[in-house]
Amino acid sequence: MLGHLMWNFQDSMGTSQVTSQHAIPITEESLVFGIDPIVEAGMYGRLHESPYHEGLHSVNGNIGMEAHPIAMGWLLRAALDAPTTTSDTGNQTHVFKPRTADFDARAAADPATVEVYRDVGSAGLYYDCFGNTLDINIANGELVTMNLGIIGAGWKGNAKATPTFPTAKAFIWDQASAQFDSKVIDVISDLTISINNNLEPNYTLTNTKTPFRVKRSAQQMIEISGTFIYEQQSYWQAWEDQLEKSLVIFIKGQETPYTIKFDIPAFRFKTYEPNMAGAGLVEASFTAGAMYHNNSATTMEVTLVNTQTYY
Repeated sequence: MLGHLMWNFQDSMGTSQVTSQHAIPITEESLVFGIDPIVEAGMYGRLHESPYHEGLHSVNGNIGMEAHPIAMGWLLRAALDAPTTTSDTGNQTHVFKPRTADFDARAAADPATVEVYRDVGSAGLYYDCFGNTLDINIANGELVTMNLGIIGAGWKGNAKATPTFPTAKAFIWDQASAQFDSKVIDVISDLTISINNNLEPNYTLTNTKTPFRVKRSAQQMIEISGTFIYEQQSYWQAWEDQLEKSLVIFIKGQETPYTIKFDIPAFRFKTYEPNMAGAGLVEASFTAGAMYHNNSATTMEVTLVNTQTYY
């Protein structure tokens, strides 16, 4: 309970950033700094293990949080791109889109430094961290949650900073609404938006054991999954006809001026499976993709309105 996590983006890969850190009210974290062992294969005339050597360094893990309308912007930028921000009286509007170009020759996305303090001794700085995956979950009866999967390069100890947490209330399920092809959907019981950047570390002969680059191994994918209460066949027909229609998810905050909107201009069902399972309502699980939309020049646009001046 006395631990904390703080975040800041770096100016370049290879240099950690510990100034102007931003506290994120996490629910959990599983960041792990790993050192791969290299075992000699040579035989030394004994039955015991051969010598060990220090191998590749890596950082992997997840950050979980309830969708706080200010802190969530750091996770959105990590998985997407730096937003375009418009200032107005009493609010800031941040528009996030998937990247259209790599951050630089070494980094596919914005590298970040993550400070984790676990209430023992010093804090740990996980640096050159990248948002590889991001899941946004909306389920009835729950606060909206987010889980960011991280790939990173290195770790070092550091004196802990003093966090100042934002105070706005997290987004909640009963303030969410959805439209498919500009028509209101009122039969969704849960929904997950999943972003996968398909990043991987690349190691070179650079006199360092940390990754020299973190780049893409495949195209970015955005998938939407969830459950409908099965009361009409129009969504089944959209899947059968393999149509690409717009999907808009809007969540109003518990306080003013906080809102978030996910606008997917070319939503395409991949599976649609209505099945009976005993007495009760018939439900239909589905998966879908956010496809590239030529007119919008993107797969998804996320608009976050809050009071944070920048990300």
